[in-house]
Amino acid sequence: MSAAESRTFDVVRELVLSAHKISTTAEKMDFYDSWASHYEQDCAVFDFRAPIIAARTAAAHFRGDRQAAVVLDVACGTGMVAKMMKKDGFEHFVGVDGSQAMLQRAKESGLYQDLKLVLLGEEPLSVQSGDFDVVLIVGALSVGHIRVEVIRELCRAAKQGVTMTTPATN
Repeated sequence: MSAAESRTFDVVRELVLSAHKISTTAEKMDFYDSWASHYEQDCAVFDFRAPIIAARTAAAHFRGDRQAAVVLDVACGTGMVAKMMKKDGFEHFVGVDGSQAMLQRAKESGLYQDLKLVLLGEEPLSVQSGDFDVVLIVGALSVGHIRVEVIRELCRAAKQGVTMTTPATN
C-alpha cells in the first residue's frame, strides 16, 4: 500500500486544517507545492465534492454554447473542476493558481489552453473585461486563502449572466 493509499480521513483533515494556520503567503504556497502530488488522492479520502458541485451548478445554469465557452478556473489546483466541466461538454479552460506545483499537475491534465501563476489579492489578474463565459472558484475563499475582495476582479473578467459558484465545503 502506498503512502497516499494509507492516508486516513483524520490525517487528511489535520493536513487541511494545518493550511488555515499558515500565516504568510510564501509558507502557504510551499504547503500547496508540497501537497500537489497527493492532492487529488487526499480530496478523495476527504470526500471533497465541491469541484463536482461547482461544475454541475455552472453547467446547469449556462445557456450558451459549451464547446465554445471559455472557463476561468480560479485556484485551479490540479484541475479537478476542469475535469468535471469537460464531462459536461466544456472544452476551453484557463487556470490560475498561486502554486507552481499545482499548476504543473493541471498542465499534465492536458485540459487547459492557458495556465497562469497568480497570487490573487496580491497581484492583479491580467485579463480583459468580459473575457470569460464562466468563472469558477472552488474552496479558495476560506479564511487565510483568497480574500473576498477578489470577487470584484473576477466579476469584471466574466461576461454578463455568468454563474459564479464558490462552495468552500462539501
